[in-house]
Amino acid sequence: MADRIYEPIRNKIEEWICYDDHKPTGAYSTHRKEHDEYRRWHDRDCVLEGGNLNADTMFSLWLPLRHTIVRMNDKETIRAVGNIYSKYDFLRELIKGDNLEKLLPEEMSVTVRLSALFELGMGKENVFILPARQLNSRRGQKPYWDYVPAFLLASFPGGEFAHYWSSPKEHLQWIKKEHLQVFFDGDIAPENIKDLSGSGDITNSLPPEGIQAMENMVDHYICILQERRKYFTKEELTCAAELDERMREDRRIQQFRSGALCGDSEILTQIKDVMDV
Repeated sequence: MADRIYEPIRNKIEEWICYDDHKPTGAYSTHRKEHDEYRRWHDRDCVLEGGNLNADTMFSLWLPLRHTIVRMNDKETIRAVGNIYSKYDFLRELIKGDNLEKLLPEEMSVTVRLSALFELGMGKENVFILPARQLNSRRGQKPYWDYVPAFLLASFPGGEFAHYWSSPKEHLQWIKKEHLQVFFDGDIAPENIKDLSGSGDITNSLPPEGIQAMENMVDHYICILQERRKYFTKEELTCAAELDERMREDRRIQQFRSGALCGDSEILTQIKDVMDV
């Protein structure tokens, strides 16, 4: 049971680490082509959309993971694992030994819900296409923090992002095309955007204090993804699953190659066994 709970979370963490380990060196400003091509075929959003660089993650999985860990553990327990504000350093430590199990006990219902969110969050239902690539980084900055309700509010006429659509009609068509009507209670209008965090403020991505409030927000995320998945055709989901498998195979190859270069004894033994056949 425990393995099934932690598997989606562990798989995503390994994917994050693998992406960071193999990304091109050098600043993006001076190595734009290399970074774009790497992202096109190694970033999950882009891969599931056939290499579309305008693809983006709808719900960031790192944020609910981090906030849940912070709410469930005291500072000393977290610091014993690593610096949670240094994402990749912390993730590397989190999947070592039983750290994941310590910080996210399997008997806690929020852990089970996080597992379900990570499972859905790695599918096509958690990917959408932005009208411009600049929005990929802009929606992740203060005060939006990748929170979809806040981003959607700013996309309506008068909002900071409204100019990325040529007209209200084009904006409405984009919402329907990307199946974002699931974020609205009733008609597609700013006043009908769902309060997923439970904060009472559409622009606030943080739920009220406590584990139960975090659990409620994760439940809302899960419901959104489950509902949005229904809008995709069987063919679209099958294609995305095939692309996902190719991506996982590519990651396995990358990890095998890196292990061999680093002198991993188990991998070197496997290579020797194959060469001796």
